[in-house]
Amino acid sequence: MTQMSENCTPLKIRDVEIRDIREIKKPDSSQPAVWFFVMPYDSSRIKVNLTDDFYERLNEFAQNADEQTILCFQTVPQTASELVLNLQGTLHYKLWISIKCKEKANRNCLLPYEHSELLILGKYKENLRHAKTRVPYTYCPACDKTTKDYGGKKHTYHEYGTLMSDVWRDITVAPDEYPELVVDRLSHLFGLPPYRELCVVDMSQALKYEKRRAVNKTYDLTKVNGLNEKFHNILINDDCLEALKKIPSNSIDYCFADPPYNLKKKYDNWNDNLDIHEYFIWCDRWLYELGRVVKPGCFVTVLNIPLWAVRHYEYLKEIMNFQRWITWEGLSLPVRMIMPANYSILCFSKGHPRILNFGHGEELLSLKDNYCLRQSCINSRENDRKPVTDLWWDIHRLKHNTRRADHPCQLPPALMRRLIALFTNEEEVVLDPFNGVATTTLSAQQMNRKYIGIELSEKYHKIAQERHKELLWGLDPFRKNGDTPKAKNSSVPRLKKQKYLVPKKELQLEVKRIVQKIGKLPTKEEVKRYSKYPIEYYENYFISWGEVCAAARTTGMVETRKSNKNNPKNKQLELF
Repeated sequence: MTQMSENCTPLKIRDVEIRDIREIKKPDSSQPAVWFFVMPYDSSRIKVNLTDDFYERLNEFAQNADEQTILCFQTVPQTASELVLNLQGTLHYKLWISIKCKEKANRNCLLPYEHSELLILGKYKENLRHAKTRVPYTYCPACDKTTKDYGGKKHTYHEYGTLMSDVWRDITVAPDEYPELVVDRLSHLFGLPPYRELCVVDMSQALKYEKRRAVNKTYDLTKVNGLNEKFHNILINDDCLEALKKIPSNSIDYCFADPPYNLKKKYDNWNDNLDIHEYFIWCDRWLYELGRVVKPGCFVTVLNIPLWAVRHYEYLKEIMNFQRWITWEGLSLPVRMIMPANYSILCFSKGHPRILNFGHGEELLSLKDNYCLRQSCINSRENDRKPVTDLWWDIHRLKHNTRRADHPCQLPPALMRRLIALFTNEEEVVLDPFNGVATTTLSAQQMNRKYIGIELSEKYHKIAQERHKELLWGLDPFRKNGDTPKAKNSSVPRLKKQKYLVPKKELQLEVKRIVQKIGKLPTKEEVKRYSKYPIEYYENYFISWGEVCAAARTTGMVETRKSNKNNPKNKQLELF
């Protein structure tokens, strides 16, 4: 088994093969079910051209289904995007999962393909209902310890594995094979009432003759404008739309955008909670400008959450040529039972893409699967790298506040170095219209590229200027600086700096001992009564009572494979 789902009864599997889209029949509206449509695609990821008739029949199918019905689609990201847009009037978006697939060799000097998508839609509006599911730990082939270093928090993790995320690298699919592991996982994930059946619909016969290559837009490669030196290595404090209008067409070698996501983040002076229609109108305007200023043959890349990337893809494909959909596994804060880790990087070229520097340089080498990041292990091993693909899992978010500037959404420098290495050569110009505190422009300068950074906030602009000065003085702007930034990327309050008279781990294990005594998770009053430590320690050292009880809710784990076998003495407490 490739997962462990709590309190679930695996769904019965029923395979359905249709040879024509006219065979898509009305479902039994009296019985909720989970439907899994396996869409055809070949190993070079030529997307299926889905007709209006197909969408009409699929919408009718969904309209007649029970209100609890779930529809899942396995396909390539371009097709998944079009499914979201064409079914949004009938179904509600629930989840976008990237699944590792058998790697396809490099084509057109671009990134090899290594993922497909599992799109999950539902008829009901509420959050997706599913079983709490864990996947087993993976182990480094060099040191035989868990891929992730869990440090002093091992007592707060489960002995079996971690909560499942929306990037599935522990299983692999192939375009020409039955997705057995995906079917098994879905049958467990949705093995809760009212569902009894998982219907697997093979669409390969019904849609196999619909494949059609996209027609590339062409541009005159000779129409390239020189960029005035006043735009070389410049930080601009202005609205991006106003600043971009002043940059000549066909003059920039590479554009990268990581815009506000409209998720109510607390930026300095930007409203990150616009009406969604207004938000995308605004996005289309700066996307158009990026497409205008970039040189023919060069690239624009856009980072966003998958649902918003769907809309960016829909607009950009009308003015540029789609090249790749990169999935970045950038694990974020745990806000649901399926951990949010999936971020999309859309890659479009202006006309036919130029040859990239793919495969050259340390930035374009990825860790091989399941190698850990423990420095002691890294120092003792060899041959642990491979050329990067379109699935990026080895670049992690900044973990320590001492490496963060005062900005709520700072990207890791390693991400920008990889993008810049992939899409540019030395001395070329990199443009970021949402430069923030200068991660992009600093990375560009370190890699001997010219840069243009545009930032609306005067506060972030001044921080960016100071960090560039530090680089000129020979300091590493990404070093640990000892400061705690005021800006936060979550609503969780930050604890004040203090001396811990008792380690937090000991306090959490003390609560676990209290649970064994009273048979349930304790209240504050019960901890005050039974703990040998003052209640003030629990109130002052933790951000929530949930964190106080973290160890009591699970079994604890160890990081070595041989010691992590199931042990009857370590079985999870039945608290609920």
